[in-house]
Amino acid sequence: MISEIANNNKILEIKVGSHLYGTNTPKSDEDFSGVFLPTKEFIFGFRKVEEVNLSITDKDEAGKNTEHAVDRKLYEFRKFVKLALDNNPNIIEQVFVNEANIVYINEVGRALLAKRHRFPHKGLLQKFKGYAFSQKHKMVIRSDKFHQLDNALKYLKDYAKPKELLIEFKDKRLPFITFNKDYCVIGDLNLQKGIYVKKALNMIEERISKVGNRKNLITKYGFDTKFASNLIRLLIEGNELMSTGEIIFPLSSKDLLLDIKQGKWTIKEVLDYAEQLESEMESVAKKSDLPNKPRFDEIEKFTIELLENHLLSKKSK
Repeated sequence: MISEIANNNKILEIKVGSHLYGTNTPKSDEDFSGVFLPTKEFIFGFRKVEEVNLSITDKDEAGKNTEHAVDRKLYEFRKFVKLALDNNPNIIEQVFVNEANIVYINEVGRALLAKRHRFPHKGLLQKFKGYAFSQKHKMVIRSDKFHQLDNALKYLKDYAKPKELLIEFKDKRLPFITFNKDYCVIGDLNLQKGIYVKKALNMIEERISKVGNRKNLITKYGFDTKFASNLIRLLIEGNELMSTGEIIFPLSSKDLLLDIKQGKWTIKEVLDYAEQLESEMESVAKKSDLPNKPRFDEIEKFTIELLENHLLSKKSK
């Protein structure tokens, strides 16, 4: 089985997420990520594997992970190295893991971490800004639109008949349902004006379900504070990596990030600080000593030599 191959050839496994950042609380889940070496079949043969998901899923009635749930993913070595070389924020931060969060490591894993400072380059500016924008988009869209979706859902369930058409509600001028030339707009959904209420309810419920257990954050604070915390963390990490070539864990900003996550910042304060951090990162990038492009040849040579030694060691056993 692929899961056995991943476990048997593992070179590194660490705690990621809040435990790595230092923002964990007694109720925080433990998330794990690791790296394994491919066997010769996966190097030379037709089979291919880039990552193996070994998570244990267990959710409560609200859709939130229980204490028995474990997020655990192992990356094939070449996939991990490519993502790190691309300065993928979720991956490059892992090569700077502190000792306290290392669950398993061998000599090959140490060799990988020893190369940590050879991965960052100025391309991280766009990568980290792009990932941060994604978090900001989700935070703003979900906070701005969720209440409209939720109110429309409640209203249509209580006062509408399943076979009524949405267009019949145009004259009511409901604040959470608007009509334009082509669509009925509810939250971030554009619905056909001629569909039945029953179909509209199904679509609204499906959209709200994608918010998952985070809707309690939106209801309580007016926006998704976890996305807000991730937004600021990514920009802080990007600034640190650009200016120093590394990320120190736990993050020095852990208390600030935890305050944001716990709703102690307003959405305006979060967005204003995000704008400031983006501007700072662009300025830092102009002065940074990091190379403009990835050290591709160096990392490729390292990868080839490491895999050759891995196969030779397997052959001698």
